[in-house]
Amino acid sequence: MKHKLQKLVWAAACTFCAAAGRAEGLPAEWPDLPLLTIETVGGEFPTCTPVYPPEGCVGTGITDAEYVKGQLVMTLRGDTLLDTGPYVKDESGMRIKVRGNSSGVSMFQKPYKVKLSKKFDMLCRGDNDYREKDWNLLMINTGNPGLAAEQSNILNVLGFAVSRTVGMEWTPGWTMVNVVMNGRYMGMYYLTDAVERGDRRVDIDKTGYLVENDAYWWNEDVSFKTPRQPYAMGYTFKYPDEDDVDEAATERIRAYLTRFEEALYEGGDVEEWIDVDSWARWILAHDILASGDAAGSNMYIYKDSFDETEPTATKLKMGPLWDFDSAFREVAARNEWSALHEGTFFYFPQLFLHPCFVEAYRAAWSEVRPVLADSVAAAFDELTRTYGEAYAQSMELHRTLYPHEGVKDLPTQIAELTALVDERIAALDRLVAGMSTVGAGPGVVAGGTARVRFYDLAGRACGVDSADALPPGIYVRLNADGTSEKFLKR
Repeated sequence: MKHKLQKLVWAAACTFCAAAGRAEGLPAEWPDLPLLTIETVGGEFPTCTPVYPPEGCVGTGITDAEYVKGQLVMTLRGDTLLDTGPYVKDESGMRIKVRGNSSGVSMFQKPYKVKLSKKFDMLCRGDNDYREKDWNLLMINTGNPGLAAEQSNILNVLGFAVSRTVGMEWTPGWTMVNVVMNGRYMGMYYLTDAVERGDRRVDIDKTGYLVENDAYWWNEDVSFKTPRQPYAMGYTFKYPDEDDVDEAATERIRAYLTRFEEALYEGGDVEEWIDVDSWARWILAHDILASGDAAGSNMYIYKDSFDETEPTATKLKMGPLWDFDSAFREVAARNEWSALHEGTFFYFPQLFLHPCFVEAYRAAWSEVRPVLADSVAAAFDELTRTYGEAYAQSMELHRTLYPHEGVKDLPTQIAELTALVDERIAALDRLVAGMSTVGAGPGVVAGGTARVRFYDLAGRACGVDSADALPPGIYVRLNADGTSEKFLKR
């Protein structure tokens, strides 16, 4: 009875806030996208505080990103798809906080993590196995100096389509939504699966693990490093949860990665330790997208299970793919390998020195190449059919908050990215044909020597060939021999 009374009181409060919101300009009738209406306890909005990296590290992170409790109602065409009810721990309601690193600090439209008290499939896929508690709200707009108007709203659509096409074991699901919080319109978002262990997410055994080669390791409570990792990077946990990680578990994972590194750098058999095919497909996806991010590319690796008596019974896999903000960012490098082929941030330059990896990459490209253009076209066709008019109407609302975003309509964006993918297919045909038996290692790229690259402190490529072209600020210079250094441009 108490909970029923709480719901009645909360419903009255929601009705009042919604009416107040409409008086401030919210539409009486919403576009044909799911609408998430969130009311938090006391009308509190999630906040965060920026935190800056120690010397030798990159990126700007966030701290004090505490969960705010509340209720979430999701509707579509007037039908209620989900009503969490008011927050009661482990029974009803939800919590929401700011997520991300540099995006959580610098963007006016904040990305959020949503945690439901009870599992539910917020993408409504009709299968109970998709029910989870953790969900992401990602910004609809991506700033990208390599694209027309220096932005895109559909890089996530393209990135997830490429993920499926190259055959990654799991690709997050998504939908576009409108969000209202405490009677205030917050804009359009991508609602997505979270990267975590789950039957329909990263499907690993409880003895397995999911970790990230993370440029923001310095901002996490639990992390570890391996002998061959540069100081700027560290491993952080996605599974097990930080609260469940002890020193023994950490050492078990570190020991396996260390043995892999020994094989990788000392001429051993890398196939004993990693699923070479999944690693080849992961970097192939970034090569298709001409990714310009060498440090912040969400480099997740996982192991299906772990048996101490037979540690290599399952191999390390790469994935899932996540974060496509740097796709096509560096115009000068669109006919070259992606940034992940160079530098010391991760293992790929060294992997391409192993013939088995080169052959796995070539085989993956041979399989993906004939279907890539059609697969991308099909994803964009589905985008237009499913979201076309509702996207345009929602973007009009979104631009009342963010007038400099969404300046290109959907057909224009689709045409731009389709042309860029076609260009990359031609470039990769040439690059793959020019690969030597040992591939492209540090400082050695098919067709020539690696050039100097410049990155900002978030690990994003700056897209220039000379430090003279950079505006004042602090940057990382990646030299042709794979070494790097931080410098101040005055």
